[in-house]
Amino acid sequence: MAAFLGALATLGWVLGAAFIVFSIGCGLYVISEWVEEYPRQTRRLIQCSVWLVDIVHILAALDGVSLWRVVASMCANHVYTLNFETFPLIQTTSPVLLGSCALTVGNHFMWFFYFVQNLRHPFGHVCALMFFCVWLVPLALFVSLTPVDASLPSARRGDEGRVRLNMFKTVFAWFRRPDEARTRQQSLHSE
Repeated sequence: MAAFLGALATLGWVLGAAFIVFSIGCGLYVISEWVEEYPRQTRRLIQCSVWLVDIVHILAALDGVSLWRVVASMCANHVYTLNFETFPLIQTTSPVLLGSCALTVGNHFMWFFYFVQNLRHPFGHVCALMFFCVWLVPLALFVSLTPVDASLPSARRGDEGRVRLNMFKTVFAWFRRPDEARTRQQSLHSE
């Protein structure tokens, strides 16, 4: 009986985790639809979130978190705003985007190693700081940026035209139906 209940509990955790991941994916998809429809408001919202994250960084520094890491993380958040020059369009090979991606990974690992070395912080505090100070702005930019390749007008072939997709939809297009996603990606690259 204990083995059955253990297996049932494991199945419940797996299904719960799958439901959470699916819900987050659906939420991001809805947000990306909103972003596509209201790019000016999105830009303003992300800019305000950068300033709010700066305030959270300052409060974290006053709470005893490493000052140089706070300053480095604030600088990284302001480098992300360089993507606003062409917002919401982005060239996927631009130095600003590639540098932002590298800074995101570097920022994450900088804080990860800090918290591994300083185990005095409760897990909830670590998760909150990682979400608000490290992941919030890059995730917002990732969901809202549109690759230039997917937004330029193209020569029409018959009744088909190029469909404008934001970065989130472009990366995760293969989650839909495999045949449809491959066909869409091939048509985007062949035009």
